[in-house]
Amino acid sequence: MIEKLKNCPQCAGVLNDAGRCEFCGSKVYDFLTIDFNSRKMPSAKTYIRLKVDDKIVIAPVVIDGARIDIRSNPLLQCAALDGLLRYIPAPCYPEIELNLMVIGDLIEVDDNG
Repeated sequence: MIEKLKNCPQCAGVLNDAGRCEFCGSKVYDFLTIDFNSRKMPSAKTYIRLKVDDKIVIAPVVIDGARIDIRSNPLLQCAALDGLLRYIPAPCYPEIELNLMVIGDLIEVDDNG
């Protein structure tokens, strides 16, 4: 079994029960605690609760696909001090794409819960 993350990935400070670092204030959302596709109880559903615009919704979901992409950004065109144009590489940041498929009705709830 994978243990719950206890220390902040940014500064190694202690994370509180909500996943907030008590030293730097960073927030960790630990997706390892979510079992999207339970094999032990196949009829059980996973629900997520989100705030979308001014509504709070609860949705039953399964993972439709997850992948990590590292995409190269195009070169940036920059004018040098001598007036000539130079091309320099732009920073390349990895992207995480997580697709969730809603497998039932969305439940809209009021702000209290």
